[in-house]
Amino acid sequence: MNIDQQILDHLFHKWGSDSEKLALNEQYRYTPPYPTLALDDFIPYNVAKLLYEESQTIPDKYWTTFTRADSYMEECKDLTEAPVARGVVSALHSREFLTWLSQVCDVQHLLPDPYLTGAGYMKSYKGDSLKIHSDFNWNEECQTHRALSLILYFTPDWDEAWHGDLQFWDFDKTEKVVSYPPKMGNVVVWKYHKRGFHGHPNPIECPEDKFRVGFRTFYYIADSKHDWRDPPHKSLYWYDKEKNQPYHLENEYGHGKLDDNGEK
Repeated sequence: MNIDQQILDHLFHKWGSDSEKLALNEQYRYTPPYPTLALDDFIPYNVAKLLYEESQTIPDKYWTTFTRADSYMEECKDLTEAPVARGVVSALHSREFLTWLSQVCDVQHLLPDPYLTGAGYMKSYKGDSLKIHSDFNWNEECQTHRALSLILYFTPDWDEAWHGDLQFWDFDKTEKVVSYPPKMGNVVVWKYHKRGFHGHPNPIECPEDKFRVGFRTFYYIADSKHDWRDPPHKSLYWYDKEKNQPYHLENEYGHGKLDDNGEK
C-alpha cells in the first residue's frame, strides 16, 4: 500500500467518525494559549520509521541551513530524492485530509502549499535551538494567508531531558504555557495568531549520534476581495448578438449582472 493511503487509512480508522472529530474539535478550541491540537500515533509507526531513515539519506545538496536570532536548524523542502516524504505530502495535501482538517479546526476553504514554503524536513542536533517567534502570515508564492501549521515528529526514543520540546508561550512572550515533546509519530497542529509565540528555545542536549527531526507543512486561505468589475463566474460560452455580450453574466454566486459597460 502506498505511503499516502497508509496515512489516510490510519487517520480515519482512529479519528474518522463524526463523534471523534467533534471531540478533537473541542480539544483544539480549548487548548491554551490559542487553538492547538496534539495527537500521539498520528501516522503509522512504520511510516514514522521510514521518514526518520530517509532524513539521514537525503544528499547534502538538498539541505539548507536556517540561522536567525541565534537559532540553528537544517531544512529540506526539495523532495526529489525523498519518496517517503513525497507520500506524506500527498496524504497531507489530499482532498480527504483537507476536509478532515477543516472540520476539526473550524477553518473552511483550506489550501495546501505545493511549493512547501518554509516547510519540509527539519533537523536539529546537539546545541541547536529555535528561538521563540511568531510565524509568517503571508505566502508570497501562493498569494495566500497563513491559517494553520502542522508538524510531524519521528525521532525514535527521544528523551525529554534532552529538551527540544515545542513550546507555546503567552501573548506577552513572558512565560511558557504548554509544551510538546517531539515523540515518535506525534503531530502538533495550531492556528495562526499574530502573537502566537512558539519555538524550542533551550539548546538541545542529546547525544552526538541523535538528532531532533520532523516534517512541517502549512495551510492557507485565499482571503481576498473580488474585483467588482470582474466578479466570479463560470466559463462563458454563449454569445448574445443583440446585447453584444455573453449570456448568463448573472452568475450563480449572486454577484449580480453587468451592463454593456461592465458595470452593475
